[in-house]
Amino acid sequence: MSGAEALRGQGPSGNKGFGHSPGRIVAEIGVILLAIALLLLAARGCAGCAATAIVSQLPPSTDAAMGKAAGEAMRAQYGIKGEEPTPEQKERVQRVFDELRAQLTPEETRILVAPRVTVVKDDQVNAFALPGGEVFVLTGLLDRAKDDDDELRGVLAHELGHAVKRHGVRSIVRNAVFGIAIAMVIGDMNDITTTVIAGASQLDTLSYSRSMEEEADDFGYDLLTRAHKSPEGLARFLESLGSQPVPELLSTHPAPEERAKALREKMKAQGQGP
Repeated sequence: MSGAEALRGQGPSGNKGFGHSPGRIVAEIGVILLAIALLLLAARGCAGCAATAIVSQLPPSTDAAMGKAAGEAMRAQYGIKGEEPTPEQKERVQRVFDELRAQLTPEETRILVAPRVTVVKDDQVNAFALPGGEVFVLTGLLDRAKDDDDELRGVLAHELGHAVKRHGVRSIVRNAVFGIAIAMVIGDMNDITTTVIAGASQLDTLSYSRSMEEEADDFGYDLLTRAHKSPEGLARFLESLGSQPVPELLSTHPAPEERAKALREKMKAQGQGP
């Protein structure tokens, strides 16, 4: 076989050698990509189930330790800026938080080993809960809610729901399990520790699933009802996210308008709506 014939993928007889038609190559690449996509989806689904099982075996002290470390780091980070919320802002948030904390059941209190609220000066419209029960409220959220305590109360109840349902720990474990599964498949185990540490260091920006958001909404609804407060404030606040530009507020939270609608339908079904 001459060099020219080899390059053309043909032998002397004119038969094709190792060459493939462009169409066949595209099809083979498509099959490979589909297999990879299915593998990733399966790994992520298994990671979610595994995370739920793993977290159920972890004591609440795990949440508290993780939340304490993250909370101290965040307070130090905001302290560097040298800006403080006003005493009135701190008092308002603490008062509303204490109202909700008083309604927690013994089982919920067992999970929230260290419930507390911290207000920090930041123009972002945001709030987030750490494992163990510390909730951070940024002053940008207070500016958005203005003097509407029902909106603030609704957001705090929702965030407490994330902590009670252990969503932060579940998300970290899920991401770690997913990372480990992929590392095992591709045979690279060097980045596993980095993956776990990176997840634990981003508790304030974790992306929760739609089911987690709905679970936190349901918890917030129940907690507000226990406190004899209307969940309308939470629904109203969620609606504001869809009608106004919001740079950061619960930016990973899905479909705020749909969640507000679901809350109102639940209120109506239970005789609390209009």
